[in-house]
Amino acid sequence: MKSKANKTLLIITSVYALLYLAGMLTSIFKGELSLSRPIDIYFLVFFIIFLAGFLFSWKHKKIAGIIFLVWNAGVWILDFYIGRGPDSGMRIFLALPVLFIGCFFLLEWFKTTKVPKPTEQQKWKFILPVFLINYAVLYAIVVFSDLSVGAPVNYFNLPFMLYPILLILFFGGFALSWKREFYSGFIFIIWYIILLSGFMLYPEFLRSGPWIIAGIVIPIQGIIYMKHHFQYGLKN
Repeated sequence: MKSKANKTLLIITSVYALLYLAGMLTSIFKGELSLSRPIDIYFLVFFIIFLAGFLFSWKHKKIAGIIFLVWNAGVWILDFYIGRGPDSGMRIFLALPVLFIGCFFLLEWFKTTKVPKPTEQQKWKFILPVFLINYAVLYAIVVFSDLSVGAPVNYFNLPFMLYPILLILFFGGFALSWKREFYSGFIFIIWYIILLSGFMLYPEFLRSGPWIIAGIVIPIQGIIYMKHHFQYGLKN
């Protein structure tokens, strides 16, 4: 018997799948999508991968979660390396819900396979690293794309020296998150404060993309880490 959370997740996934299908069909009918261009073939392949994840989601939650997370990372790679253009960034935000869908399918798998039934603390300790690992993968995709195909910048001058500082802070918080959740959470909040300051003070940050919106998940993760430190008495 499916839990209420699982049913809700399936409904959300189904709605997203219908919207995805409607978007693909609209592009085909308008002549915006064909097999004449390599980029269109990539779009078709990604659509098939998503459908595979959708079909698995009804019976095999772990496989579905992994497929959705791989699909999301693939969209980021496609957007930054292959499909750079006017739609760059928009595809990422349209794909972002699938990141959360994939993570929550893994949580549903964890809840049904762990015996005895996991406590709330165990659920959080499972899902938070899942989220953080995915954030790290996506962050790495952005960094490597900037270094390989992005415009050259001088990382020894402001504001661009903030980029390596942000990178070091993030992965420092990532490393601490496994044993020192409180300090990790504090670092993630500082990370976002620096990012926010960069957007407010330097127009170069503003032109680099809407990362101030996408990055909000990092301080949220940090606040949850700090909350759990006090709630569950984690010893850091």
